[in-house]
Amino acid sequence: MKSLKRAVATDQARIEAFQQAAYVRTEEVIGARAIPLSWDYGIVMRECEVWLDERDGRIAGVLILRLREEELFLESIASDPAVAGAGVGSALMQATLKRAAELGVGRIGLITNSRNPAAEWYRKLGFVIDRKEIENSRTMLHMSMKIDHTPDDSKGENDDWTA
Repeated sequence: MKSLKRAVATDQARIEAFQQAAYVRTEEVIGARAIPLSWDYGIVMRECEVWLDERDGRIAGVLILRLREEELFLESIASDPAVAGAGVGSALMQATLKRAAELGVGRIGLITNSRNPAAEWYRKLGFVIDRKEIENSRTMLHMSMKIDHTPDDSKGENDDWTA
């Protein structure tokens, strides 16, 4: 398992470039612009937890989480196409589950395009479709997973943690 590092403001340009490259595959499949590519990453960096999986000095994965009142929302989980199949996505998802436990939330939520191949991966992991929403000829899946965990005393902000 690789360590994840909390991104800092100076990482923003690298993260934006990474997201552009990582979402090419998704855009080809769904036939539309991936929503995370239209975000203002200055706002994302201020409002969300952004975690980096760096390997050999390069970003291999980016995880963007937003703490909401009753859930941890998975804004984006992306891996470098050059390392597809190397377990980066799985490590990022394990980190998401661990972070939810650290924060004591009982649910992880996300939204994905119905044509995104990741939707099936989310289902296999235990996410369920809460509702479907049609927006500009896209069918968006609002998905969630309930988390059962025992709260501990380690809640709080960590700058580095292991996925």
